[in-house]
This record gives sequence, structure tokens and C-alpha cells, in this order.
Amino acid sequence: MTIKFGSQVLAFGALNALAMGIAHAEFLKDGKASVDTRNYYFSNDYREDAGQNKVQEWAQGLTFKYLSGFTEGDIGFGLDAAMMVGIKLDSSPDRSGSGLLSRDAEPRAGGASYSREAKDEYSKLNLTGKVRLYQDTIVQYGALAPSLGVLQPSSTRLFSQGFEGTQITSKAFDKLTLSAGRLDKVRQRDSTDYQDISIAYASGQYAKTSNGNKFNFAALDYQFSRELNLTYNYGELENVYGQHYLGLKAKVPVGPGNVVADMRLFSSSDTGASEAGHIDNKVYSGIAGYSLAGHTLQGGYQKIKGDGAFPFLDGTATYLLTEMMITNFSKAEQRSWLLRYDYDFAAAGLPGLTFTLRYAKSDQAQVVNIAYEGKERELDTDLGYVVQSGTFKDVGLRWRHGVMRNNYTRDSDQDRLIVDYTFKF
Repeated sequence: MTIKFGSQVLAFGALNALAMGIAHAEFLKDGKASVDTRNYYFSNDYREDAGQNKVQEWAQGLTFKYLSGFTEGDIGFGLDAAMMVGIKLDSSPDRSGSGLLSRDAEPRAGGASYSREAKDEYSKLNLTGKVRLYQDTIVQYGALAPSLGVLQPSSTRLFSQGFEGTQITSKAFDKLTLSAGRLDKVRQRDSTDYQDISIAYASGQYAKTSNGNKFNFAALDYQFSRELNLTYNYGELENVYGQHYLGLKAKVPVGPGNVVADMRLFSSSDTGASEAGHIDNKVYSGIAGYSLAGHTLQGGYQKIKGDGAFPFLDGTATYLLTEMMITNFSKAEQRSWLLRYDYDFAAAGLPGLTFTLRYAKSDQAQVVNIAYEGKERELDTDLGYVVQSGTFKDVGLRWRHGVMRNNYTRDSDQDRLIVDYTFKF
């Protein structure tokens, strides 16, 4: 097994030496160590047209984590580390590309453009230095994965997509959390190397950028009460686009159950040199429903209005309410309806078992190089169980199934089988 960690090893060694030299050892005493294991089977069956007809791979992921405490004093220092190892269990060049496994950059000799060999194993290291300022503010530098309305690192494979940069988070004010940061590089879920950050291709809507653009962000989160939360974000990919996000989540007791609601507004425009082209659109999105005795039923609506598709970073998920297993309904002018049903079987005496059914249907989409109105729909089923007791306590089992149909690209059926377990030390 070959592991390339570069200069981060030196930083790790220096900080580790510092930690070992601290007599009071808060750095170590408050530390937490764990090993996350994830066994993942992925299958995507394309139902029509030429090209790769199936993506199908099976892999095992191991993540060794250490989260340190902080050294004593008003200013404390710490270090978080994670080593990830992905192991191929089943794949072939004609079925690769699931995002579970790193694979060759070039197709195999004489094969189709998509026919690329997956690595037998790959590994990567995350190191994040951190500084605590007066108990309520933390500065982080190194590997980051901030979860925001304007930035959602994709975490739906063996390992999460990650970034390299700097972030500061403050809880100095009651009920208010403030954060800001600058991201310099991105490392995709199945990649071992950091790359330039670029805008998502969005079905040809935008030209890919790779000029070393940085992503800057700021976020405000105010918790009015346990039932009401307000969030504002701003994110900017330099010389490409800027995006505002405003979100409101509510859970209000009404009768024997609760009314639940999630409202999201995005406003995006090109900035600086506009390297990806003209962008000027808004997304109006909301879902609401009622929760009672383990059941939650919600309906929603989303409309993209203006010039261009919804912009987001390449490889990330969106924070749209229409972010589904296979597609995200983010095309220019696209109009979508949503339906979601959740059931927690704890209400029926089966704790740990959950079920989710999601359906989205859309029209009015303007798709690049398609002269007619784009329409699509997707139905996702999610069944999960966490073992509650016995030898296999806390083992998580999940089956996810998605069916996507549209009139402008290939249809697909997708299945994912996932087994998770964390060893804590």
C-alpha cells in the first residue's frame, strides 16, 4: 500500500511532538479516537441509449480518526487527523465510475472512453490544525468540510468530499453562531489529490473553470428557539459567481402533532471576470407538512427564475429541497413539485428502523442544446436500521433505491446498500 501525505506529515509530527511535551496533557486527555467502517455497494443502471449501460462497484472504506482536545489557557491549540483507506471488493473497467473508488485517469487500451480501471486500494490523510480563542471561538486550518446553504460537500460515497483552507467559527453571542472562511483547493470523494475549485458543469450550462479560483464564505445562524431557526449565508467563487442564501426552519406544536416547515431562498449572480458566463437567477423553495405518531407527510414547491441554471461547486451536492439520489432539478427556469413521507418505526415499538419516500416532478426546464421543454421526475426510497442491542449493537444498515426519468437525457435506476459501524476508543 502506497500512501502519499506530503508536507502534512511534517506538520503532524511537529504538532504531535508539541502535544507529547505538554505536561498537563489536556490536548490528549480530551481527545477522541475512532475507526469508521463503511461497506458500500453501488449500482446505477442506465435504461436507454448508447454508452456505458451500467455502473456497478462494491468497496470497503476505513477511516481512522483522532480529534484532540486543546492545550490549557485562554488560547488553546489542537489537531484533528483522519486517515482514509478505500479497498476494492468488486469492479471492472466497463462498470467503474461510481465515486466509491479511485481509478485510472485514462481508459484502458482499446476500450471505450469510460472504460477505466479502478485502483485495488487508495488512501488519503486529512490534517486540521485548530486554535481555541477564549472558549467560544475556534480557528481551523487544513482539511475542512463546512456544511452550508451555499456549500454542501458530497458525503454519499465511502468518503466525503473535502476542501483545504481556513475557517473561523464563533459562538460568542447567545443563540447566534457566526462563521467565515476561505477555501483554496478541493479533493473529490474518490480522489487522493487536491485540485482547483470550479463551478459545476450543470449539463453544459457553464464552462468549467480551473484557474485557481478561491471560494469565500460567511454564515450566520440564529436559533430563536428549539422550534425556529433562521440562517443566512453568502458564498463566492472568485471571478465566477456569488450566492446569497436565506433559510427558515420551523417546528410548531399544533394539536396532537407538529407543523413542520422549511423555506429556502437563493439569489445568484456572476462576479468579477464572470469566467463561467452570465449568471443571474433566484430559487424560491419551500416544503411544509404535519408530523404525528412517527408519521411525517410534507409537500413542497420550487421554482428557478432568471438567467442560467442554479450555480454550485463541482462535485458538491446542492442545498436545494430537490436534491435527490440521482438528480437535483437545478436547470434554468425549472419548476418542481415535491412530496415526502417519513416514518419512524419507534412509534410502533421498533426503534432504529426508519423509512423515507421522496418524489419530485418538474417541467419548464431550459436545457442547453435542447429546443423543447425539459421534464423530469424521480422517486427515491430509503430504508434504514440501526441495531439496538446485542453483539452487533450500533451497526447501521441502509438500502436506497432511486428511479429517475426525463425527456432530455438517459433514464436510470439506482441502488445503494450501505453498512456502517464506528469503533470508539
